[in-house]
Amino acid sequence: MLHGIDVSHHNEWIDWLKVKQAGVRFAFIKATEGNGYIDPLYEENLKGALKNGILPGSYHFFLPRIDPLEQARHYVRVLQENQVYAPTLPPCIDLETAGLTKAALNQAVKSFLTEVKTLTGRRGILYVSPGFWSTYLPVPVMSGYKLSGGDVDWAGAHPLWVAHYTSGWPYHVYPWVGWHFWQYSSMGKISGVVTKVDLNLFNGSEADLTALGAV
Repeated sequence: MLHGIDVSHHNEWIDWLKVKQAGVRFAFIKATEGNGYIDPLYEENLKGALKNGILPGSYHFFLPRIDPLEQARHYVRVLQENQVYAPTLPPCIDLETAGLTKAALNQAVKSFLTEVKTLTGRRGILYVSPGFWSTYLPVPVMSGYKLSGGDVDWAGAHPLWVAHYTSGWPYHVYPWVGWHFWQYSSMGKISGVVTKVDLNLFNGSEADLTALGAV
């Protein structure tokens, strides 16, 4: 497994050389939120990670009450403005807020990721915690000897970045059979980052990570 972090402007200025020397191999960097916000340190962090041999990814903080297509197009515009700095990990939706019915949220997330795929040709990563997913999405439940009542099978085609702070392994999240990335702490300390930082693992080899950055 490979070590990574995820950051935003809340982590202030980052010394990416020291982060690299600390053993970090990849970093998810906040790019956008809603249909207009751009993280003020996104481009700087993106360039800093790449310059120091850290494979960067980006993420969009999703606001369910805003048109998902508008959000996807805003996110992709920002990515395309910085595509000169490729390679990067696939785009990612950060799903942490609800505010819609289960069916409506499910459709909004699906629409966002479908639009990202249409605009970039890349299948987006989905970041979510097991608790949020099972509470706010129409996840199937066992009825007799079979699952019923769910409509989230489409999500299994997208890489999962699971957020679960536990001393053991993260919970299984339906419909995925495993996870690509695991955010296992929000209280990490890494040389080069003055604030506490989210810590992650990649479930694969160096070659697997490089391959994911190329799809």
